[in-house]
Amino acid sequence: MKVTKRAELITPFYVMELLEKAKEMEARGEDIIHMEVGEPDFTMPQLVKEEAIKAIISNETYYTHSLGIHELRQKISTFYKKSEGISVSPECIVITSGTSGAFLLLAAVLLERGRTLALSDPGYPCYRNFALLADADVISIPVNAESGYQVMPDQIANLRNGPDVLIICNPSNPTGSIYHEETIAQLHEIISCRNGVLVVDEIYRGLTYGRTLRTALHVNRDIIVVNGFSKTHAMTGWRLGWMVVPQELVRPIQKVAQNVFISPPSIAQHAAVHAFDVSEYLEEMRTTYEERRNFILPRLKNLGFTVPIDPEGAFYVYAGIGKWGLDSMRFVERALVEAKVAITPGYDFGSYMARSHVRFSYANSLERLKEGCNRLENWLQTV
Repeated sequence: MKVTKRAELITPFYVMELLEKAKEMEARGEDIIHMEVGEPDFTMPQLVKEEAIKAIISNETYYTHSLGIHELRQKISTFYKKSEGISVSPECIVITSGTSGAFLLLAAVLLERGRTLALSDPGYPCYRNFALLADADVISIPVNAESGYQVMPDQIANLRNGPDVLIICNPSNPTGSIYHEETIAQLHEIISCRNGVLVVDEIYRGLTYGRTLRTALHVNRDIIVVNGFSKTHAMTGWRLGWMVVPQELVRPIQKVAQNVFISPPSIAQHAAVHAFDVSEYLEEMRTTYEERRNFILPRLKNLGFTVPIDPEGAFYVYAGIGKWGLDSMRFVERALVEAKVAITPGYDFGSYMARSHVRFSYANSLERLKEGCNRLENWLQTV
């Protein structure tokens, strides 16, 4: 059976393939330390669980409005007002089937053949694949420690054409770096002068350490902001996100959403209305992540990994493995089989530093992280 060229161009999501392999090993009775997948080990807030049960009992299980239920859109609007002091109309908030759903909708509306998407390398891999599904071109912008792993305004200004869309993740996956607001403002100005769109993925915005981070909506309302409940609320399986878009994009997005998704998950939406009412639990999770970061950073450095920039957000460490002279794919495959530790290869995040870097996730308990580092220490002596 013949598949499309676009399907052939889409690269595997190696972290998921490694996770699946690790699960197979666990099914055979092997104990695997998971430091690969970006999934919180916390349970979702109890209040949200209870509200989900209520939604089921109340038969809130049918299609909803294609843009999401009004109560949730209003709740998110109130969240921005209370936490940021910024007014966001509920009419400009679109509820999506996870943030992946948001990016798919944006690709369908903003990209097509002849248009270009720019993204950082290293960066979140799925952005590229959404552009490929839209038959658009992709421009990879190399970033490194010297720029704080951030796309710099001059890199965009020096591009001969485009881009039509630039996506940045703030805080970043895989590096945990945080963009300065001035940098976002400069990027937006350059993109806007070229009739392009800046999209800021803020899925990790609630997970910062040592500094606060304001939404990019403070810079300009033309910026599209994407966020969701998966990371900060430990609701990955509920597949629920949102985006704030300019008013003129709402109807085009709605038409695509009606056809592709019909509506976001109904039960998840009704439960998420109360997700903003558990601030103490969310802060407890954030503090726990910070404790894990403060453990794993010096531990990895002592083991010989290179981490020139300490991550300030998310729950990842992007580390160099040059000391051992192994390709990152080979490195993680051996670590999984020989040390029983799952790590993500740099190839998931681009090509610029793919061979020489891996990503560690500290979305696991401190006890398991300690055990994982101990196993790596023993194994690395044999590499």
